Amino acid sequence: MTPVTDSQLSTGSVGTVGQASGCGSKWWLSGLLVFCLVLPQILTTPAEAETGAADLAFTGSGWGHGVGLSQYGARAMADAGDSTYEILEHYYPGAGARNVDNLLAGSFIALDDTPLWVGLLQDQYDFAFRVMGGSADLCFDDTDQCVSTPLLEDKWRFGPDGNGLCAFSRQTADGSYYTVSPSGSCSASIRPTTAPTTISLPIKGRTYRHGTIRMRTNSLSNQLNVALEMSIDGYVAGVQELPDNWPGAALQAQSIASRSLVVHRIQEHGPAEAFDTVRLSQCACHIRDDDPDQAFGGYTAEVGHPVWRGLVGGTEGQVMAWENKVIDARFTSSSGGRTESNDDSGGAALAYLVSVDDSAAHTSAAANPFTTWTASADQQHLGGHFGFSWLNDVQVVDRNGSGSVAIVSLHGIISGRPAQLSTTGYSVRDVLGLPSPYFDIVVQPRFTDVAPDHPFGGEILGLSELGITSGCSVDMFCPGRSVTRGEMAAFLVRALGLVLQPEGDPFTDDDGSVFEAEIETIRLHGITAGCTPTTFCPDRPVKRGEMAAFLVQAFGFDVASSASGDSFVDDDGTVFEADIETMAEVNVTSGCGQGLFCPQANVTREEMAAFLVRALAVA
Repeated sequence: MTPVTDSQLSTGSVGTVGQASGCGSKWWLSGLLVFCLVLPQILTTPAEAETGAADLAFTGSGWGHGVGLSQYGARAMADAGDSTYEILEHYYPGAGARNVDNLLAGSFIALDDTPLWVGLLQDQYDFAFRVMGGSADLCFDDTDQCVSTPLLEDKWRFGPDGNGLCAFSRQTADGSYYTVSPSGSCSASIRPTTAPTTISLPIKGRTYRHGTIRMRTNSLSNQLNVALEMSIDGYVAGVQELPDNWPGAALQAQSIASRSLVVHRIQEHGPAEAFDTVRLSQCACHIRDDDPDQAFGGYTAEVGHPVWRGLVGGTEGQVMAWENKVIDARFTSSSGGRTESNDDSGGAALAYLVSVDDSAAHTSAAANPFTTWTASADQQHLGGHFGFSWLNDVQVVDRNGSGSVAIVSLHGIISGRPAQLSTTGYSVRDVLGLPSPYFDIVVQPRFTDVAPDHPFGGEILGLSELGITSGCSVDMFCPGRSVTRGEMAAFLVRALGLVLQPEGDPFTDDDGSVFEAEIETIRLHGITAGCTPTTFCPDRPVKRGEMAAFLVQAFGFDVASSASGDSFVDDDGTVFEADIETMAEVNVTSGCGQGLFCPQANVTREEMAAFLVRALAVA
């Protein structure tokens, strides 16, 4: 990495620094080295009044990824008189409605009445169930042996029998479980024998119909995955995406999109008997009931939404297709005014998932609660995810054609040095849990005189976050003001977490000084012996050469030998030459520019911030 002067901003990353706090401590990580810097309670002088935390403010529009059918847009279009198919053709341009059995004639999807496996539970040791409203057989799938037909409302459990097999067990009157013989493979099923049979899974708080409950072993965890083998239209009836009081055309458009999405998933993973080890370990399913793209609530959701259930029947078997292929019918609550192209959201470029007008989603007819939204976040929450100790600036630098955020530039401190990293708007959305990737960012500076893009903005924020200082006034840092020797003593005491020790009074010129206790503390720790044997000169500005000596002593850096090198041409023969060279060797400083260190120049508060943050990172 090219050396950077103390008065320049480095945009290169020099590693990672992680940070977490708890019980008054800060943890710093640099490579594999971990050490704890214990900080005292935040100390401030009367002039350093505490400021409130103010970091990142977001304003945005829309909810969800913004790709495909906009649910609130569909609501408004239906209210305006657009048909189900006009809505679908608007949001999936170039695609059209087809019957899935005709489109996929001869495939297992068309030939099998129950080609879909929906994941209900994953990695369970065992699970309880009840058979309601009909009857079912309890069977082992590898042998096709059925061992019992439960009575209505009996509570059962399925899981390991303690001998390497699995068994069905019935709860008795006293609450214990009686194991039904024989045991068998953990690949088993609960098979309804009548149409009205409903299976209740208490752990889910839901009931299920239209299929068979299947149990399979996760070979990686040796736990159980539980899925519902069912029909496609039975699944769509249990999708819970929209309320019943929305216009019928919007509900039917959603049902066709939901059916298309799940058929696309079935095609993606193939028939259940062909699931590979990875898929079996993940869920033994084509789609989970809590899939982020589509929620399935089982028969419980179906009976709770009778209008939806009736309208789903009116679209039975219909999917959206493009060039004779079922589309990946993604949908979203709403966009920021234009939907997102699939490739701009991180997916493949698809001709039917391109950016289209979604202004309808923000009309009064849509009644969209996310036409506008606001959010706030702590910079450490966002920065910590990307390896920053602190973020001082966050900027949107590029947008997609839809208006969503494409690239966000993060500026802050990594391993004690300024660094810059670019990420996507979707990453920022996901890390912070923002409603959508359609947003603007305003950085709220900690200090009014330190702009987000200030060259030392990250280090100054770091001093505030670490409790080393909270400014020169209520809302100012005074970055260009010189640091006095008394202030230097306070900075070091707080940075090192030293306990104040006002035990003696060796200096005659610090009596009554607000920093008297800190001055005595650093003397007792061997960091300074004063500017003379009897004086400390607390009000005198600290020179850069003196600063080098203070930091070398305070952090215990090994002093460079005369043979180590000579990084700067203007410190030759000075009393602090070895300390200055030490600071260069440990990468705390690279000088003031052009091979110079400027040992006689006063240290400013912004330079002090940089020196301390870098020293803390490498100590």
